[in-house]
Amino acid sequence: MEGEMVGCKDENSLPHSFGSRPWLFVMHGTRKKTCTFFDPINNSMEERILPEFFQGKACLGCYGEWILFSNELTRECFFLNTISFSKIYIPPPSDSLDFISGTVSISSPPNTSNCVVVLICSSKTFLLVFSLGTTSWNKVPINYLNENMSSLMGASVIHNERLFALTSRDETLAIDVPSLARGCVEMTVINRLKLCPMPYYWFVFLVKCAGDLFSIALHSYGRGQLVTHVEVRRLELSSKGCNEMHWRRVQDIGGHTFFLSGNYGGSLPANMAWGAQCNCIYFPMNCGDGMRLYKFCLDDQILNYTFLPENNAGLERLLWAFPTNIMQTLEEDSLNSFGVAETKETDSTIIGKDDENKMVISRRWDELQIDLLELLLPRLSLVDCLQFASVCKEWSYASSSVQKGKVWPWLMHLPNFKYRSCKFFDPFYCKEYALKSDALDAQDHLALRFSKGGWVVITEGNHRVFILNPFTAQVINLPSLDNYIFDGIPFMSLPASPDFVVYGFFFQMYGEYVVISSWRPGEEEWVSHEFRSSSPFFPSSNNPVLFQGEFYCLGRKGELGVFNPEMESWNVLCKPEPVHLAVPWYGDEYCHLLELNGELISVFREDDIKKPIHLFKLNQSEMVWKKVEHLGNMTLFVDRRNSIAIPALEKKYVNRIYIPKFEGNKDSKKVIFYSMEDNRYHPCVQTHTVEEPVTCVWMEPNLHLHKS
Repeated sequence: MEGEMVGCKDENSLPHSFGSRPWLFVMHGTRKKTCTFFDPINNSMEERILPEFFQGKACLGCYGEWILFSNELTRECFFLNTISFSKIYIPPPSDSLDFISGTVSISSPPNTSNCVVVLICSSKTFLLVFSLGTTSWNKVPINYLNENMSSLMGASVIHNERLFALTSRDETLAIDVPSLARGCVEMTVINRLKLCPMPYYWFVFLVKCAGDLFSIALHSYGRGQLVTHVEVRRLELSSKGCNEMHWRRVQDIGGHTFFLSGNYGGSLPANMAWGAQCNCIYFPMNCGDGMRLYKFCLDDQILNYTFLPENNAGLERLLWAFPTNIMQTLEEDSLNSFGVAETKETDSTIIGKDDENKMVISRRWDELQIDLLELLLPRLSLVDCLQFASVCKEWSYASSSVQKGKVWPWLMHLPNFKYRSCKFFDPFYCKEYALKSDALDAQDHLALRFSKGGWVVITEGNHRVFILNPFTAQVINLPSLDNYIFDGIPFMSLPASPDFVVYGFFFQMYGEYVVISSWRPGEEEWVSHEFRSSSPFFPSSNNPVLFQGEFYCLGRKGELGVFNPEMESWNVLCKPEPVHLAVPWYGDEYCHLLELNGELISVFREDDIKKPIHLFKLNQSEMVWKKVEHLGNMTLFVDRRNSIAIPALEKKYVNRIYIPKFEGNKDSKKVIFYSMEDNRYHPCVQTHTVEEPVTCVWMEPNLHLHKS
């Protein structure tokens, strides 16, 4: 009977501590009569027999610990409490397929008298509305979709008596829920969400949290649906009315933790009792190498993931179960946890993560003779040299000698921009450092675009572009842009050189045209030229490489495009023949280009770390790609934007390719590398957590002060 609560809990079938913290269900459908429970906090997994609740059922929506299920065979619909395993039955709609193809929003727990269920069908011109206590669904006409040639996406939620739903035009509809009970639709269209354009794809969720409404966009690309970054926005309400509402990008979610799956999301205050980290978002995603459970940390701007046991279950079979009555003491997160400290002598200070010792200075350090300091420097480690330069101005003059020592690429990445800091990971010694700099004081999202000689191109939001040497805190501001659209932004030489020029490459969507912009010191704006490609050219995400006075661009098929800055000419080369016959989907494969011992090397790797990496060398006399089996005495460092090659510092580093991923946790993580010796990745990470910064780039530390 509809509205009747039925108890059906089997105590022996539940995992230990189930109900006290969030768990993820992995439903196996008719293939297995079991349900797998995964604890995201400690990465534990348990499999239990619970066929009567889950087999053959689809999840339609969620409110706290209540999940709405539908059975296609019996047309049975009911709410299931994942804590008590009680059921509340409701009548099915007239067409049960409406449930499967639509999106359900629930106003309140179904055991309350004012619960309203709203079903949105993207292919229909009406809403279906059901109120607990009634016996049937009401059909409410909605004409906005037909009038505006739009459709509703999967994300919707009821908040403050309004149904918020996203459309295919990135608009947000705010529909008055009481008006639906009267058989009409009163709604307002809120400004559009500014999501990333193609070739990126996105999955958008709406989550209620502590009286606020958030949208979470998971940006991905490629058929493997690899998540590249996450954007969080909060709906700003105005006392002037619904028309004044707008989405604003935020860097925290108020000490809460979000859990996303299917078409729904939930939130809980982070509580140290069950080990969740505040300001984090958990979500599963079926990628090319298996089902991943991601955790995105807004503070560190890091994505990490573990592999779930089921790699072919649809997202509708992945459900979150968590209680809504946990009382918490919120964790406080501050910049001090990064181990970053300030000094009065410089606006940039670097300090080791585990360095807690402090020295009491009883005399002035600048009284030591420079000659004595230069004898000391070669005996210091690179990190000691970096700290050495920050002691005082006189010591910074002597520190230039460090450039004569051994320097290798570090992985630089940016945490939350509110901290005015960046982080570096030393791949050889597996140590992480943090650097605080006023140059990173930003009002919008920061992204790393390119690095060369210790200088890094950084964008702030969609308009500001600047070049930073993070170790000297020197900044070169470039002219602002109406909208950052560059696919690559390399520069010739270093800022101290007379031929220092910055170039921006923008390839139009269909590969027929390329717009190349340039900027020279002293100019107030970018100078742009448009070129038509002799054949369609679809670039990789790797920046163009300066080789023999020309910029070479690697296409996703393996073809080459060349820009001659002196002649201001662009040409897509007929040779070499592409590595691939067809253009791979953007994101299916990372394509890198770099110069190695006076030759061009192309690197093709998939995100799946079970797949091998393929390297080719350009034979310039025959203009063909030749397979490379060995790197000689070299070590490579590749990321989405940059590629660096250096002579191996030690024999154990020979023939390695380092990628911007880590294995392990933050206290004992190791960088992942591919060995050309045995053609596999190290360490093996199939059973461990993989971590990847959202925006990162390999760069070589440079303490040399640029003198303009």
